[in-house]
Amino acid sequence: MIKRLILLSAPAVLLQSLNLGCGPGGAAQSVRPEAKTAGDALGEEKTNCRDVSKGAEPLVVDWKPEQRGDLEVAMKDGIAVVKYDCNGMKVLADCKLSGEYGYIAMTKREQVVRLSDADEVRANLPLSGATLGGEMQRGSALDVGIVMVGKHRTTWRQPTQADLQGECGGASHIVRSATVGAFVMSTGTSAKVAAAAELFGAGASTKSESSRQTKNQDGDPKACGNAKPDDSTPPAQCGAAIRLVLSPIGPEPKADAAAPAAAAPPAEETKCPEGLVLSEGKCGKPSAEAAYQCKGGDAAECKAQCDKGHAGSCNSLARLTMGADPKAAIALFDKACQGDEGAACAALAAELLSGKNTTADAAKAKSTAERACDLGTAEGCTVLGRTLGEDAAAAQAAFTKACEGGDPKGCAEAGKAVIATDATKGLKFHERACHGGVSDSCIPVANAYDAGGNGLGKNPILASMLYRRACYSGNALGCFHLGRVDFASNPDSAKRNFNMACMRGEKLGCAALAVGFGEKRAAMFDPARKSAAMQSCTRGNNLDCVLTGLMEGATGMPMAATRFKSACMRGDKTACAFEKAYKKP
Repeated sequence: MIKRLILLSAPAVLLQSLNLGCGPGGAAQSVRPEAKTAGDALGEEKTNCRDVSKGAEPLVVDWKPEQRGDLEVAMKDGIAVVKYDCNGMKVLADCKLSGEYGYIAMTKREQVVRLSDADEVRANLPLSGATLGGEMQRGSALDVGIVMVGKHRTTWRQPTQADLQGECGGASHIVRSATVGAFVMSTGTSAKVAAAAELFGAGASTKSESSRQTKNQDGDPKACGNAKPDDSTPPAQCGAAIRLVLSPIGPEPKADAAAPAAAAPPAEETKCPEGLVLSEGKCGKPSAEAAYQCKGGDAAECKAQCDKGHAGSCNSLARLTMGADPKAAIALFDKACQGDEGAACAALAAELLSGKNTTADAAKAKSTAERACDLGTAEGCTVLGRTLGEDAAAAQAAFTKACEGGDPKGCAEAGKAVIATDATKGLKFHERACHGGVSDSCIPVANAYDAGGNGLGKNPILASMLYRRACYSGNALGCFHLGRVDFASNPDSAKRNFNMACMRGEKLGCAALAVGFGEKRAAMFDPARKSAAMQSCTRGNNLDCVLTGLMEGATGMPMAATRFKSACMRGDKTACAFEKAYKKP
């Protein structure tokens, strides 16, 4: 469960309009019709609406307490779903996406972000137009002092419209993560401050320069000083939301008889609106002086920015280089890691552990993975768990931290380690792995929801959604189960899914076509698999009775009808349908 992001509570209200170049929204105008936009105050012309459909990472330091309350409630209830574009942002309180946020701590970081013009204000501060516009003067700037100690993250990577439940009209993004700590935002015309502490001091001191005014502040930087990389929650008074990562919701997936090709996930990069780049903690116009995060697919730009010392661009360049020159890529990962780019440290640790493209070095892999994990990169915690070998307790702690930090592979590893001794806990880990695209983890969770066992409760709709997610990710067993749950009510759909399973090598799909539709399909099963299902069926497990019946029916064994009948008598409609369809040899 997510821990409190802030120490304020407020009634739920809709988030006011976002100003990314389209001007303040109607709600803001009705509250303060006389207020100018930030762009007006800074003496800038309005800019065009920027495309945010691919995601964004806005600062939220200008939000009011009630707006923070809306976000907090949504993140406590599940995964927050929003309608987000250049015309506004709204939390969709009645739209649900199953799941939860974990927390991963990181080495404390401090930063000062200066927003110097209207374009930067619009790109980085979602609700700043009406709140700050009328109070700023031409030539002024916004300075944001930030202390970051950790992130609340979900394992969801690419949710689709099919994963949503409830009133979801206009849903465009989910809140994938929220960086937390303390912040202070102020206006001023003086030279840029050198450290965040100066801004926090100015906000508290009556002797601070008269030209600087504190506009918003949350969290206590002194409390943040108590944060440690192994914390399971942020320190009290140091849990204010600072920046969100918004990931787009994709269209409903379509089934394909061919399994999708496996591909390594791309490096996760900060997303700025089109035409802007990430530099010095903000989205702004690229300049020749300051290094910035390159576009992930532009090798020339990544090299240029890496040569300037931008660690994130070195990481991106390494990933582009890996296929053609692994040795050069590993050197780039090392360079980026030295610049505290956690994703690069995680990638380097994985290479050192596997020894596939470089000399294996278990000790260096472990220390590099520890560094990545301490930097708040969950994938590094997963690699760390794999370096710990026979120390099961330490490995499980690392996998759990990885899962809390949003790495689905860490969740899968944690689930495998505990499911035999604590099925409910193991299934919870697997469910989070499934949300992140680990299709093998979807199957045991969906089976539990289908049967109503192991503490999850019976939920056929959710079971079907998880089977579909697995199947459309290329998991053959998921396709079989998707067909199985449809067999009694929609045999045509079931047949298509059984066929996909069979084509992808899942023999249960072939057996279902033979037993349920009379097709001549060969399906010989591993004796150990068949024996385990048979014993479970004998203990009263309806699902395993259906599976045993299919295994036996496909090979002409007379006991198949008995398996179906026993499950049918206990109320399993799928078993009844197979019993009716089965033609005894």
